[in-house]
Order: sequence, then structure tokens, then C-alpha cells
Amino acid sequence: MSSFIFAVLAILVLGIFFGLVFFTKEHKNSVYIKFVLLALPLLAIDLFPSFVSITIFDFITFIYFFVFYKPRKKQVENAALYLLIFFVLTILILFGAYQADSLTRDTTTAFIQFFSIACFVKILSEECMADNTFSDSVVFCLKITLIVSLLFLAGQFVFGTSFSIARSQNINVYGGLSTRYPSFFQDPQKYAQFLAAVSFLFLIKGRQTNKVSLINYLLLLCTLVAIMFTGGRAAFGGWCVGVFIILVFGESKYRVATIFVASLLFVIVYNFSESFAMFQRADLSESYEFRHAIWQDAFRIFKEHPLFGIGIGNYANYVSVHNPDQYWLAENEFTYFDHPESGYLKVLTELGAIGFLLILFIILFPIMIGFKTYLKNKDTTILLLIAALTSWMVGFYTVYSLGDSRIKILVATIICLLVSINKSAIDYDKERFFTTNDDVSKRQGFLK
Repeated sequence: MSSFIFAVLAILVLGIFFGLVFFTKEHKNSVYIKFVLLALPLLAIDLFPSFVSITIFDFITFIYFFVFYKPRKKQVENAALYLLIFFVLTILILFGAYQADSLTRDTTTAFIQFFSIACFVKILSEECMADNTFSDSVVFCLKITLIVSLLFLAGQFVFGTSFSIARSQNINVYGGLSTRYPSFFQDPQKYAQFLAAVSFLFLIKGRQTNKVSLINYLLLLCTLVAIMFTGGRAAFGGWCVGVFIILVFGESKYRVATIFVASLLFVIVYNFSESFAMFQRADLSESYEFRHAIWQDAFRIFKEHPLFGIGIGNYANYVSVHNPDQYWLAENEFTYFDHPESGYLKVLTELGAIGFLLILFIILFPIMIGFKTYLKNKDTTILLLIAALTSWMVGFYTVYSLGDSRIKILVATIICLLVSINKSAIDYDKERFFTTNDDVSKRQGFLK
């Protein structure tokens, strides 16, 4: 896509955003969040590609946070803990960059994205805490964005993968025996992670109807078929793990519905397997051997920089000097790996053990609290969010997807939803206890 079209799209997105912020009568924080989720396909456009990488998401987030943002009074659950982790991570990142051999534009990009996603998380989490129904709007926006991705995918079936909003074609698109479709993403593996995670949101019951509509099941099936076209085996494996969680811990009706959708998918795959990139890729053993060598190199890098890593966003720069065999050759051009074929090893090598454990805690802590809450009140929304986040975590094992702002927004959104719904469920249990128990002494005991 030409630079002119990118400029037109950027101006259009920014114009709509500022028009909404200036003229809306709705609370501006909620407008900002909804806009981010609905405009997600275009938010990764780089506004200054030849200078410093600032995406549309980074730009509108900083502008909104420092000019329009108004804090909500209701505090986020465990806010002090998350704030402490943020400050510690910031110090670790700065120190890691300071002691790095050398830094590049990628490090500046990673810094910018780290702070922009932190601002987004603060606004979203506060909005969800202030309004218990806002999570419904967030889930609805994510569903709409997934539907848009399916329409974009249909466009690629008709016009080819050149129908894209990526500046360059990812090597994975034509890396197998058949084309792997990325939709509005640049990498089909990242699109597969997006599909796998958001697919679980179609099983969330409506607040008014208290049931899942038939169209949601059909969209879920379409999403799974789309994963087949991406060829994302790790993402599909993550989806299977999420389904396993639902089958083991979910209600019986979810088990029946999941098995029904999976059966339909099996019939489609059985009859049209040759059409899907998922089944036209290299042997799993070959992929593993390729990745295993890179993983070993990455782990050696970590052992040489165990505490603070090699510097955020610095992997490609580091291997270009110390591991120059880690490169792609496409169209006679060398491109050094910007991650070691694993998201976890990417974080481990760049941030060191301390940073890696803190990032892992941010993800796993809400899951553990959510699972504990689910066992008490059987709120299936919590279980589905856990399944969605788990599916992404499995796919993250083979590809670092957080370098794409849109995946970072998705993961942060699911975590914020999980945190806010956990808090709402706990508050509901306390309220129900007080309104259904007339024993004053027991209430006093509860307060103690």
C-alpha cells in the first residue's frame, strides 16, 4: 500500500477521533475506549516511519491521556500492587537499556508502546470499575472488530493478499505450500492469535437475554474456519486448550454447544482440508528443529544477561552482532530476527528474569483470582475470559505478537475485563450476603 493511502487513512482516523472527543455528550473515557477497539485495524499505522515509530494508537492515547482524561473515583482492585509493578518494570527497562551494548529505533518504539499501553490500561480499568455494564460494550466492540476482520479476510480471498493495510508482506504469507491469510494484520500467526482469543467472547451470554444467540455460534464457527486459513497451528492449539478448560469446568450447556461447534468444524475440515493452510504446512518435526536451535541461542543470550536482559526491543540489534545466523532472506534482503520464535524467550532475553516474572505475574494473577472467583459463583463470563487469555498464552509460545499494538491492546483488554469482572463478582457476593442474612452478629463477624 502506498504512503499516500496510509496518510489518508491516518488523517481520517485522527479526524474521527478528535471529532468524537470534542463533540460527544457521552463520558469521554468510554468514547476513547470504544474508538480504540472499533478502529483497531488501523491503529498500527506508523505516523512517522522514517523518524521514530509512533503508531496512531500511541498518538491518540498520549493526546487523550494528557489533555482529555479525567480519573474516575472508583479504584481498581489491587491498584497499588499493579502500580508498584509498573514502576519496577519502568526502572528495569531503563536500566536494561542503559547497560545494553547499543540501542536502535526499535528500543525507542518499545519504550513508547510500553507507556501508551499503560495509559490505555489505566483508562479502561477505571472505566470498567466505575460502570459495571461497560464490560458489555467492550465485548461488543471486540466482536464487531472480529467480524470486520472476517470481511477483510473475504476481501483477500477475492483480491489476494495484496489487499492489505500492511506496509510489507510477511514472509509467512507464502511460506508454505499454500497461502496463509493475515486479514488486516501483517502476520497470519498474529491474526490466528487474535481469532482464537476473541472467539470465546461469542459464548458470553447477553445481559438481557441471558443466553447465547444462534448467530454467535455461527460467527464462532466462521472464526474457527478462518484460523484454518491462517495456518496458525499454535493459535489453534491454544484454542483447543481454552475449549478443554470450558469442557472441564464449564456448565453442561456450554459443553454441548462447544462439542456441536467442534463437530461442525471437523466435518468442514474433513471435506475441505486441502483448501486450508493449516494442513499444507511443513512437518511439525521440521518446524520444531528450526525453532529449537533458535531457542537454544536465545537461552544462551539470557544466561549471559540474566537479571536485566539485553534491552527492550533490542533483540534484532543484538543478534545482528552476536548471532548473525539468525536472519530471514527475502527478495535478496537480509532481515534479522526481532524475536527468537517464542514470545516468552523474547521477554526473557530483553527484560531478564525479573522483568519476565513481573510480566508473567500481570497475566497469571488475574487468572488465578478469576478461577477462584468462578469456583465460588460459577460466573461463566470469567471462565470464558480465562479461556481467551489462555489461548493467547499458548500461541505466544511460538511467536512474539506483542510487538503489534493491536495484539497488545487485545491482551490488555481481556486482562482488564477479567480484573473488573472479578471485582464485580466479589462485590456481588458481599452484597448478597448482607441482604439475605438477618443475623446481625454474623454481619459483624464478616466485617471483622
